[in-house]
Amino acid sequence: MAAKESTLMAEIDENFLLCSICSERYKNAKILPCLHSFCEPCLGKLAEESGNITCPVCRRVHEPADSVADIEDNVFLNELLELFTEQDSEDKSKSKTCDMCEQGEVTKHCVECTFDICDNCARGHSKVRSTKSHRLVSVDEYRTVKSADPASVQPPVYCSIHSEYPVEFYCDTCDTAICLKCTALDHSKPEHQYRCVQVAAKDFAKNLSAVMDKMKVKETEANDSKISVQRVLECLDKVYLRVEESVREHIRKTIEEITRLIQEKGDELLTEVKGEYDKRRVNLTAQLKELDIAENDLTSTREYVEKLMHYGSASQLMSAKKGVDHQTEVLLKVQTQVEPVEDDYMDFQPCDDFCRDKCLGTIALLPQGTSWTLPTSLYGLVKKSRPWSEA
Repeated sequence: MAAKESTLMAEIDENFLLCSICSERYKNAKILPCLHSFCEPCLGKLAEESGNITCPVCRRVHEPADSVADIEDNVFLNELLELFTEQDSEDKSKSKTCDMCEQGEVTKHCVECTFDICDNCARGHSKVRSTKSHRLVSVDEYRTVKSADPASVQPPVYCSIHSEYPVEFYCDTCDTAICLKCTALDHSKPEHQYRCVQVAAKDFAKNLSAVMDKMKVKETEANDSKISVQRVLECLDKVYLRVEESVREHIRKTIEEITRLIQEKGDELLTEVKGEYDKRRVNLTAQLKELDIAENDLTSTREYVEKLMHYGSASQLMSAKKGVDHQTEVLLKVQTQVEPVEDDYMDFQPCDDFCRDKCLGTIALLPQGTSWTLPTSLYGLVKKSRPWSEA
């Protein structure tokens, strides 16, 4: 039994008496309209930071009262806290002096006053008109009942208007708990309909039981929905990883394919450029060789004839006349003033969108116009003769 009571106390302490903000026992617990409770100092810090109070549990925003102190007290929690504080004190020291006379050994506990008193004070407590109706129980009984059923030994709740009077009635008209004095002053019949607080609590508890049954159904629905959402979330994670891998693989293959295609088109362009370059180089080289031959022929003939004219005798000059006439006639017909058979213009014009056109670009060439090409040689159809000196 003691172990069961100890477990109950531990459960209540853990589930109900710890503030979720500071993770310590409540310090003057305040309850928000969303029915979540927090320490008054913790709510004060929240109000200072944002100007309003956002519930740290459900994230609902509540307009602040004039001050945090005006927020409704959670009487239930605060009374439980007092009981547990007393329990902690009792656990530390089983022997305690009377709260009233501070001399006698504690034997009784007054539920209404929450005092631990001795036998002498208990006798006087039972005779005084204002306290003779108070419930006095032995300390051992109080400890046992408090551990098993804390609600049965909690002190009364006092009226918020008349603090010296306990709450005894509930005004259905105003939907508020009231004291005896309230029934005569502010909540008198027939304007106000009120009833005994125990009767109202019994009816309210009955209605709450039906509401709690509906809430349990809603809890089950929420839990089932949560499981369903969690299952979809887990599946989504797996699908994401699979699709992500598929996308990455497709990207890799596409890059390889585009790279291969670019390389292929690039090779074609390079081949085209190389082919055009080789063709022009061959033609220009051939033209250069022809001009070199013509220049050498002209130079060697001119130098020979000039020497013959300068150093030779008349008979020698005339003996060579036939050959000189023939060679000079041939050489004077050679086309020596010509344009290059090819031009040097080549340009690469890149394509703006390879993915769209599948083209890297084109090689631009200037039109060759009327530039001539040499079918045989600079000598045309005239057969090139050997130098007359070799005849």
